[in-house]
Amino acid sequence: MIATAIGLTVYFASAPAVLAASGPVEVVRQGIEITVFNEVETPGPALFMPLVPEVMNMPISLAQGSPRQNRMVQQESVQQVNFGGRGPQSPVRSGMALVKDRRLVLNLRAGDNEVRFTDVASTIDPTSVRFISDTDPLGTSVVEQNFEYDLASADALLKRYIDKQVKCVAKDGAELAGYLCSYDDGSIVLAATPAPASGSDRKTQTVSRNTLRAVRLAEVPRDLFVKPTLVWTLRTQRPGRHDTTLSYVCGQAKWDADYVAIVTPGDMETGDRIDLQGWVTVDNRTGATYDNAKIKLIAGDVNRVVDPWAVIPQERNFRGSGVRQELWFGRMDVGDAVKQLEEKAFFEYHLYTLSAPSTVKDQQIKQLRLLGARDVKATRRYVARGIMESGPLDVVASLEFKNEQEQGMGMPLPKGRARLMQRDTDGDFVLIGEKPLDHTPKNEEIEWSIGQAFDVAAERRVTHVQRPGYRRETQTIELRMRNHKDGPIQGRFAELLIGGRNWTISQTSDPWTREAVSTIHFDFVLGANAEKTITYVVDYRW
Repeated sequence: MIATAIGLTVYFASAPAVLAASGPVEVVRQGIEITVFNEVETPGPALFMPLVPEVMNMPISLAQGSPRQNRMVQQESVQQVNFGGRGPQSPVRSGMALVKDRRLVLNLRAGDNEVRFTDVASTIDPTSVRFISDTDPLGTSVVEQNFEYDLASADALLKRYIDKQVKCVAKDGAELAGYLCSYDDGSIVLAATPAPASGSDRKTQTVSRNTLRAVRLAEVPRDLFVKPTLVWTLRTQRPGRHDTTLSYVCGQAKWDADYVAIVTPGDMETGDRIDLQGWVTVDNRTGATYDNAKIKLIAGDVNRVVDPWAVIPQERNFRGSGVRQELWFGRMDVGDAVKQLEEKAFFEYHLYTLSAPSTVKDQQIKQLRLLGARDVKATRRYVARGIMESGPLDVVASLEFKNEQEQGMGMPLPKGRARLMQRDTDGDFVLIGEKPLDHTPKNEEIEWSIGQAFDVAAERRVTHVQRPGYRRETQTIELRMRNHKDGPIQGRFAELLIGGRNWTISQTSDPWTREAVSTIHFDFVLGANAEKTITYVVDYRW
């Protein structure tokens, strides 16, 4: 009885493993997370697998997509290829993403298994791939990895069917079978028989590709893949199912921030009011779609390694496209309207995590809400900057406000572009300026220079110069600003002094503030239809 019991115990314990490994190896996606880094400027293309997604993702068409047309598309997509060195290049703006892909691997056998991970980014950096079995992290590992990106294009399929039987289907439905001898941009050459062992002749005929509707093949060669695929030799001592995690870095993914500020003008006492909205725009051109993914965004200038062998794509200005404008003024996924980006500190950067999963499709520009602040108090200031010479000065109107919680903000603002708008007398929004916004920590001042003021004029005059001694000079400066508005304004003269010299303000008609080593400014209130004159004397020594 004891021997029977032991035998039964051994049988039932090993049964699940045998059943689990009885079928072919299957890979099932369970969840995915994508962390997108904001776009940074590098001296050249950053290091990632140098593939061209536009070429790789072309639809397969044996009848219409000729090799010459494919090469033309590739030449339009690729501007320059360098081998063994690079000349002077203009800076390149590039983005990248970190993908964490959780998948269930079924029916593994003890020993070596061939496992195929499809639906990976076509711009993957294979050297960044990290695989771990959460079920057996110590006993399961990848002993060989191949990144298969020789996709099943028309040319790739025809090349593998040389001297094999194919069937050409004409546009009228007629079929012609034969052995493929050769092909080019415009024609396909078929033979009635396979190539003989000797060099004897055989009958051939030429078919124009323009007359064909399709070319039928027996099967897709096993070494060709419809999608970019990681093919692994996976070694394990634990057969059955494994929960696994794949992570890798890929290129052609980026995000940036956009802000819209609706300005409501006020008087000098109450200040202007701003309704500020912030959005992040995710641009996915990695060659993969991330369904129901957890989305994270990294804000900060992450260092990138320049790839000396990279293909340099042509620069594309998506900001100026009509699609971008249409997206900006309200077109987005309805489900994303209730999702919020939650900010946390991360190393020397800031991490923004979307509160709920979202789908990011390949070749898609997606917008997500970052912040919304109403009734932010701002100070309008009119600034005239001197340039150490006499003459008229440009007066620039600027808005100044603080990124603090009391104003409904108080979160780190990622780098981006701000559009400033104001309602006109008809109630329509009119663009009054665009300004870049650098990474801005909380509780810091933000200053947006909108544009040159129309009704405020300023001038600067050097009225007197003396040289009382060796390496010494004294200058008398007169600054004037005239306000032609119907209300008072806050004015500022910003004076740039001569660099590389020791200086002292020996006389002044108004108080001044040191702005930088060689810059001072005078702040004042200028009444309606009034003029302000400031005089100061600066003593230089060197």
